[in-house]
Amino acid sequence: MRNVGFMRITNVTNITQIIAYVLIAFICLVTGCGRVPGEVKLQDGDYRIYCLDRDENKLTDYVYHTDETETEPLISELIDELAAPDEEVKRRESIRGFEVTDYSLTGTGLVLTLSDSYIDMPPTTEVLVRAAIVRTLCQISGVHSISFKVGENDLLDALGMPVGSMTEAQFIDNEGNEINAYDNIELALYFADSDGDALLRTTRSVEYNTNISLEKLVVEQLIHGVTAEETENGLNATVNPQTAIINVTVKDGICYVNLDGGFLVISPGIRPEVIIYSIVDSLVELPEVNKVAISIDGNSDLNLGENMPLSVIYERNLDIVEK
Repeated sequence: MRNVGFMRITNVTNITQIIAYVLIAFICLVTGCGRVPGEVKLQDGDYRIYCLDRDENKLTDYVYHTDETETEPLISELIDELAAPDEEVKRRESIRGFEVTDYSLTGTGLVLTLSDSYIDMPPTTEVLVRAAIVRTLCQISGVHSISFKVGENDLLDALGMPVGSMTEAQFIDNEGNEINAYDNIELALYFADSDGDALLRTTRSVEYNTNISLEKLVVEQLIHGVTAEETENGLNATVNPQTAIINVTVKDGICYVNLDGGFLVISPGIRPEVIIYSIVDSLVELPEVNKVAISIDGNSDLNLGENMPLSVIYERNLDIVEK
């Protein structure tokens, strides 16, 4: 493993200095490893490094660039970066107070072995640290899931249950809001069958930011699509993955789902009814939701396909679910 340095611009008011710093940062980025603020478009060799803020109550990130392309050396390098301290102490490194003593990659599953001191963290901090590690390392091509061991034993959660393997999709952020904690929930979700003309019910364990509503969480999971394991079990994604959520609210038992125009793009082989009821049946599994209304940019005077009007407030439909 190796450590790398970084540069940050602070309190720069002179325009000449600003230009000089930008040029230096650009040169560092294109010529080798380095850090830049997180709100940039990722290029080849860029990875978001997730870490805790100074108060350890939310995640933040920055963009790290490397020329390394081999999977295992890249894993080692990003683990090192996760442990690299922040020079201005505005962030706390995710690997802090414990060490990654070993790792192994079998197929697309990465197993990290942690030192015994890992379990000394408060539960809320531990989940944030775990989220940062998973979200960082799952960006690597060839790494789909991560599991943790402490010494010879599997990592246990605060309830004493094995954490198991985790994917990036299991950690959902409510972007723009402070993360107070992550929690775990078992969601019932409905995806298309292999023919695209019926729904299959599945359950998915999700670690999520407690600031996000469960209704929005469900819609995000549907947009994210199916996991590799779910694909092997004959499930197919329903909602166009390019769909953006504008807002999701609940009033008087009706869940109002406002999406952008990407939702109107239907994946080949998927019936419009399957897409609509994928959302409806998944949301109605939640205790506060009885019906679902879907709109596009606030407009419900539209159809999905030829025969699914969005002006309708939809109720659960179990006839479309494959038994």
